[in-house]
Amino acid sequence: MSAPAAGKKYHRRLLLPGLSWISLTYVIPSILIVVYSLLTPQLGGGVVWDFTLDAWAEVFASGSRSNIGWQTVGTALVFGILATLVVSIPATVWARSVGRSEHRALAFGGVFGLLVAVNHLAGGYNNYSAVFARSVVWSLWATVICVVLALPLVVFISSRESRVAKNALLVAVMIPFWTSMLVRTFAIRFLLSNTGPLNNMIESLGFERQVFLNTRFAVVLGLVYTALPFMILPLYAAVERSDRAQLDAARDLGARPLRVFTEVFLPMVKPGLIVGSTMVFVLSVAQYLVPTLLGGGKTNMIANLLDLQFGEAFNWPLGAAVAALFSLVTILSLYLVVGRNEELDLA
Repeated sequence: MSAPAAGKKYHRRLLLPGLSWISLTYVIPSILIVVYSLLTPQLGGGVVWDFTLDAWAEVFASGSRSNIGWQTVGTALVFGILATLVVSIPATVWARSVGRSEHRALAFGGVFGLLVAVNHLAGGYNNYSAVFARSVVWSLWATVICVVLALPLVVFISSRESRVAKNALLVAVMIPFWTSMLVRTFAIRFLLSNTGPLNNMIESLGFERQVFLNTRFAVVLGLVYTALPFMILPLYAAVERSDRAQLDAARDLGARPLRVFTEVFLPMVKPGLIVGSTMVFVLSVAQYLVPTLLGGGKTNMIANLLDLQFGEAFNWPLGAAVAALFSLVTILSLYLVVGRNEELDLA
């Protein structure tokens, strides 16, 4: 046997335990979910082995029905247009000032406006399509907020000269991992409750108490709070590996701070941004505790819908159809973001 053939056989043996475990824990259950989505629900739970497409028809039919009038749609359209203008105008001005393409600035503004419009619509609808849209949009908002919060914090940590200070700050970032997510979510619930510290402080300032729980604000805040460390750590690794000399060279050549940030710093930390954003989005879109405890059942996400179908409704095929569709959307999103990026270095 030649050396290359022996090497390939050796590598296959090394991959066998991992591939077997992945097949046992992910591939086979995924196939079962797809099969269950094509079966008939049994009263009290379980399935009857009669193949049908009723579950898939119910998913898309429920998504097409709505009791929301044209006024809500019009309001969402207005909000989307205003958000597009607010973002597109300064983005286009900036693109012209630095000699970049204006099409990307306009596209970014359009995507932002679309998210605002869909976010408004998802708050009014309560069908399967709305739950999917709500989960995706809120997870995207959480991802954007985590990026905005993590970037300055990571730069601050990385700029510390003392190794002890860096390690201490990183330990502070990882402290939430040492506490159960259930405990952390209940802590946020207590903080935002009508009799909690936040409302007590608002009342002490002479204002009326506000309703924070069971709102979109509480859910997005919970998503950001639970997922922020997963954005900070990959970004910190990317910043630590970046070449600081390129930043100094750009400044010495007369580049403005904004141009240094967008054209030098962001490309260097792009791998960390992609990895962190992917982790935050995937963790947020599949959240169960946050919308349950902070949304109060009024702002359900995909995981809550799955719990309803497999638990209270005992409609396993419908729950399996929702799970299969959600898995397909997640895999395609990961492929478009990570799989097609040949320059991404995850090491």
